[in-house]
Amino acid sequence: MGLFDGLFRRGRRVTDPAPTMERSSQESPLRFLVSNIQGMGMRERQEDSFAVLNAANPRQLAQEGLFAVVADGMGGMEDGKLASECAVESFLELFHGRDSTSPLPQWLGACAHSISDHVFRQFSGASGTTLVAVHIQEGQLHWVSVGDSAIFLMRDGGVFQLNREHTYLNQLYARELEQEVICKERAEQDEDARRLTGFVGIDHLQEVDYNLRPWQLQRGDALLLCSDGISGVLTPPELMEAMSMDPEEGCGLLETMILEKHLPAQDNYTGILISCK
Repeated sequence: MGLFDGLFRRGRRVTDPAPTMERSSQESPLRFLVSNIQGMGMRERQEDSFAVLNAANPRQLAQEGLFAVVADGMGGMEDGKLASECAVESFLELFHGRDSTSPLPQWLGACAHSISDHVFRQFSGASGTTLVAVHIQEGQLHWVSVGDSAIFLMRDGGVFQLNREHTYLNQLYARELEQEVICKERAEQDEDARRLTGFVGIDHLQEVDYNLRPWQLQRGDALLLCSDGISGVLTPPELMEAMSMDPEEGCGLLETMILEKHLPAQDNYTGILISCK
């Protein structure tokens, strides 16, 4: 079965709709500055992959929108690097072949399922990757997420994670709600808390999150797509400091802060920082 086969045949899971903000017709269009960061950390090889399209091409940006994707290959499986590369390349192929009349939310969700099926067939279920991606056009943000990579939005003096991580911790939290005494720390300290419950390349992917209604981006907003080598290491105030800068400087600061922690088990780290001007 080809990559495009069955693209719109799967059931989908979505997040709650996000509010859409009206933008005055008098406002000029947003422009975007983009930079990236990638490092191996303390690992022997780099298993993350990423891509950005149309950030530096005004004509393509207007016609197709800005597209960015980050994939974190699973090191505990057969070949996480090949899996993450396969996922990113497949998403780019789907993006270039997209029917512009298809609703973006459903298209993004269907792409995640199609790519997961493709990775599963390619590696016979022996490899996998996380996946986060965003599409921005006319200031409207759509996103899709599978696994534990993150999408952060900086706005009005705060940093907010837009997506939900697909880990066993969510189930542990739910169990705590049934207890007489709820203990968040007990859930977070469970040895299986960070185990993925959904990833690209799993057989019959079920956990895919995306927003049904677009986020209207504003001047001064910043977005960070990143693997858990960043999101699992840096605190919200640290992310805020870096995301407040122009992307090139911000990415440099992200790397400095990661390296200064000297974590003996520092994972690969990959991030794409997008600033709205």
